[in-house]
Amino acid sequence: MLTAIERLQLRFSELADPDIHPNFHARIAILDVGGLLHIDFRGTPFSDAFNELCSALVRPNVASVLGSLYLKSPDEGANGTCNWDLSFLVAAEVSFPRLRSFTVAQNEPGAHNRIIVAEDHDEAGVLGLLLHKAPALDTLVVPSAPDSTFFSVDHLALRYLDVDAGYDTQGFIANLADNSCFPALQAMAFGEFNETYLDDYPAGCTPFEDYRRLFLAPHFPSVRSFVWRNPACSSDQIAELRALRPKRDLQIHIVRFSDAYV
Repeated sequence: MLTAIERLQLRFSELADPDIHPNFHARIAILDVGGLLHIDFRGTPFSDAFNELCSALVRPNVASVLGSLYLKSPDEGANGTCNWDLSFLVAAEVSFPRLRSFTVAQNEPGAHNRIIVAEDHDEAGVLGLLLHKAPALDTLVVPSAPDSTFFSVDHLALRYLDVDAGYDTQGFIANLADNSCFPALQAMAFGEFNETYLDDYPAGCTPFEDYRRLFLAPHFPSVRSFVWRNPACSSDQIAELRALRPKRDLQIHIVRFSDAYV
């Protein structure tokens, strides 16, 4: 009798269209290590292949042994957006007790579509619900900022957190400053709101005072590495933040990139 994973792999082969370019075939890699499943998926979140993956992941015998999940999409979308609908993970009556690493690949410079986590355009608390279902999660990488529900419960395992703002920062830095719910957090990365084609795009960026509050927060010293993508702060403001934490205690790495049609 085929297992759920074997059936999933078979369905991917059945769904592949031999008449399209191989770059557009949905692909899945599954590794069983010590009884834990590590799954890498490459394909669009709008495909039948992704729906098949969703159905398999929420089977109790799969959810209970899922160790890591990596989701990556080609540069495809609708109206400039590639949205991963993860509501299936949090709506199912299963948890992911052994899930340690969850990644939705983030945007790359030059991409034509903004990658986000959303059923439509709003994150709608799905990342907070996922965090509650995965108490062992120690690594989270996502292309959308979570809302305040993400900070509603102490999560003792999370060590690495990498967040792109997506279409809305949702006060992520302020919420992180105000909540000490991740006592094990050692490294973080944040990509600022970067929709630079908007005339008023700075209004969507994180206020400098939120960063200052985070750097002064009593729980922030546990963070030893901060990768900061596309900050909308001045050089003087960055220097002010740098002065709040000695270099021996916190490594700050600033990454800037932009692209535009002409």
